Amino acid sequence: MSKVKALCDHDREMMLEFSGLCVRRLNNYLPLKLFLSLIQHFLDANVLKEIEKDRLIMEHAAVGFERGKERGEMDVSELFEMTREVDKEFVKKVSNPLFSIEIRYDDFAEIRKKRILSLVNMVFDLLYNWQDASPFPDIVKRTFAENSYRELLGEVLHLYNIETRMLSNSITLHGPAGRVKDLFAEKLFVTMEKTAGDIAVAYARKVYVAPVAATNRPR
Repeated sequence: MSKVKALCDHDREMMLEFSGLCVRRLNNYLPLKLFLSLIQHFLDANVLKEIEKDRLIMEHAAVGFERGKERGEMDVSELFEMTREVDKEFVKKVSNPLFSIEIRYDDFAEIRKKRILSLVNMVFDLLYNWQDASPFPDIVKRTFAENSYRELLGEVLHLYNIETRMLSNSITLHGPAGRVKDLFAEKLFVTMEKTAGDIAVAYARKVYVAPVAATNRPR
């Protein structure tokens, strides 16, 4: 397995588990249960969008590293523009009679750029220590202290949460659902923040201790 694929696979696994856990927790909140069923497609597409953006960012960071670039030479604004192409496909997929979306980049551009920079720095840090065929967990342990890695994962998820909350300003819900949009957006953000902390802890422990048993995974 290539180093970049290992990075992307880890990111994909974490983001999907994070999103799935958020949905399960929201589904237990009865006042929004019906609304969640209406917007499930949007939430699923949103995390897949993020995974695709992460893949593009990490692949380009890896190419830059292999070409001898310094991390400061990576053009965050260029990477940001690349992610906008992913957004276009996302908007096409989620458009339906229930809601319309017109992305207001001014709301969250700096947040996204900060997240891009976090991913770029992570890739450079890991690849600097990845000069052999060691597996991904060994390189993480060689590069970060456990608390540093946990904080890094938490930051990446936190920035995604903030962007998702700000993205709600770009969405117009039609019909009765429009009356609960703000309530849902706030509950979603609170749930995502709680889940981000739990997932960051779980994924750090997977690397630094033993694999987390299914019974001990966050619920």
